[in-house]
Order: sequence, then structure tokens, then C-alpha cells
Amino acid sequence: MENPDGQAGADAGLPPPPPPPLDAAGAGLGSDPAEVLPPPPPHLPGDAPYDAAQGADGSAYPAEHAALNGTSGDAAGYQAAGATENGAAADEMADPMVPEQSYEDAVGSAEEARLWDVVTADCLDFDAWTALIEETERIAESNILKIRKVYDAFLAEFPLCFGYWKKYADHEGHLDGVNKVFEVYERAVLAVTYSVDIWCNYCQFAISTYNDPDVIRRLFDRGLAYVGTDYRSNTLWDEYIKYEESLQAWSHLAVVYTRILEHPIQQLDRYFNCLKELTATRSLSEILTAEETSMYCLTVENSAAVLDGEAHPNDVEKTAEPEVSSSTEAEDKAKYISIREELYTKAKEYESKISSFEHAIRRPYFHVKPLDKPELENWHSYLDFIEREEDINKYLDEASFVMGY
Repeated sequence: MENPDGQAGADAGLPPPPPPPLDAAGAGLGSDPAEVLPPPPPHLPGDAPYDAAQGADGSAYPAEHAALNGTSGDAAGYQAAGATENGAAADEMADPMVPEQSYEDAVGSAEEARLWDVVTADCLDFDAWTALIEETERIAESNILKIRKVYDAFLAEFPLCFGYWKKYADHEGHLDGVNKVFEVYERAVLAVTYSVDIWCNYCQFAISTYNDPDVIRRLFDRGLAYVGTDYRSNTLWDEYIKYEESLQAWSHLAVVYTRILEHPIQQLDRYFNCLKELTATRSLSEILTAEETSMYCLTVENSAAVLDGEAHPNDVEKTAEPEVSSSTEAEDKAKYISIREELYTKAKEYESKISSFEHAIRRPYFHVKPLDKPELENWHSYLDFIEREEDINKYLDEASFVMGY
């Protein structure tokens, strides 16, 4: 069943990066409990139930994901392997494939029973599954047990269908509250970790539920660690930008723009121009982080000492005071942009090499339907290019060098 509107999903672009290295305890780096959202409040402010169609800024997000798609897969290993790879397992979560409540009372219509018989006989009949979901949603109304039964069974067979995880989370939010939404999204990011869309949905939910910016930023950073280099990751980056703009957190916003410019994703021109506009309309003190201010002043002072022909041993101590630059604000901003322009130029150069492959990808999301021959050939050519491209690591090393990593 083809995606109805052709909307792209997540796993496009360069092949997914390898999972993060494991620490001595076997947990993924970044799996500190702080990296996982804390248990959500029992309800939203004002005793309102979670509404998946409402964004944190009051804008209307689509209540149903447009790209509902899938692929056949074995979900048995997702929980164990995904929890380690993603660093996202939460102690308060139940086993994702074992519902807390019994399905015994989830009796359906005759058509629903017939469709259950069909998928029981052939668990890979995707069209029968989608028909079963539609029938269950039609008759279920407020029966969350019936919703859970069909979604748990379907996603056990097709865990990569990011759109159905979103629909499942929406049902939980409408019928049983935000705690269950949290559980569904944690299961989702374990199953389809490299989906830009599912991380966008999760972050939108978090923004509508939590008031702590640090919690929201940790979730964005967690998702971007996996999908931030995806050619089509601009949708998640844009959500992050919109969130920081809503807080008027200009230094955080500048950091987000800088991070984007390190990667050869689409719409780099727009992001670079937005950073230049931010720099032009805000003072440097507003857009520099405390660490950047300290490093910047150290560079300015050392440069001034060298120009004077005299370097003093105690020069470093003077950098404790952040306001020491003798240059003008305009000159300082020019230097700030110049450094980031180097990142932009390098990323843009590499993006030009892969854009033809990326634009030839018509279906970057998971689906049971096989790819047609032209698109399959494009994928083979893309992979051949990546294998031949010896400067990809060189590009990443240069980007790190420019930012002083």
C-alpha cells in the first residue's frame, strides 16, 4: 500500500551511523537517567488531557501522521538490542510487548473477528492489518483495550511503521493520559531509532507536556544524536529552532544553527542566512554561551599580547573577566560569522556531491512494497559512492577542527 501523499519518512540519506560505543557497564553512552524524560505529570496544566493535535506554541500539529507505512520485520530483538543502542530504557516502563491489562473484554464486530482470522493465518498480510486497524478504530470509540490489542499485535510484526506509532500514541493520549503516551514513544524510538519523524513527534509531545527547557533540550539532543546528520533531518532541527525561539534563548539558538552547519543536510543556505540574521539583530553577548565568551576573550587577549610583542605569564588569568576585547562589535561579529562560514562551506561542498542521489530517492521511508528498479539502482549507486568517497571522514575531521573539538 503506497504512502497516500508521498510524504517522506525518516531513514534517508547516508546510511545510519553505527550505534554509540558502550561504556564499561554495557549501557549506551548518554544513557544516564537524565537522558530519558522523567515521568510526566499526571495531567497537563488545567486538567486538560493530552491533545496530540496541539503544539506547545498553540499551533495545530496534524493529529494523524500523513505517512502511514510499514515493512515486515521481527520485533523480538528490538527491546533488548534497542534499549542498549538507544540508551532510552526507563525503569518505570513496563515490558513494551506485554500490555498491563487483559484483552479478554476486547470483543469486536464480526468483520473485526474475520480480519483477526486473516492476520492470524498470515501475519505478513499488511493490507489486512491496516483494514483491521481501521475497523477497530471505527468501532472501538473509547475502548483503549481494543486499541492496544490491535496496535501491539501489528507493531510486533511491523515495528518500523513510524506513522502507526504516532497514531498509537495519539490514542493513548486521548483515552488514557500522558503516561501511556510516554511509554509508546519510548517503545517507538527503540524500534525505529533512525526515524526523523518519530523523534519530531516525540519532541512535540514533550514540548506540550513539560515546562523544563533542560528536559526538552535533552530529548532533542538525544534524537539528533541519531538522526541529526540525515539529509532530511531539517524537520527535527526546525522544531528545535522553533522551541528556542519561543523561549528567546538566543545563545542556545545560535548553538543549534552552528551545529546544523556541521552537517551536509538540505536547506543549508537557509540556516546559514538565519544565523547571519540572528547575529546582525542581537548583540554578541546575547548569542555567545558562557564557554564561548571565555574562549573568545582568551583568543583576543593572546592575540593582543603577541601584537604588542610581549606575552605575560599572567595573561591567562585576565580572561576571567569576559569583557576585554578592544575590537568593535562589528569586527567581533564578523569573526564569529567567519568561523561558521567555514563549516557551512565545507558542508555545502559535500552536500553538492550527494544531493543528486538524495533527490532521486522517492521513498525514503519503510514499506513492505519493494522498491522499483530505478530507485533501487539509485540506492546501489549511492552506496557505491559512499564506499568510494575517501574524504567523508576527512570532512568530519575538518569540521571538528574548525570548531576546536
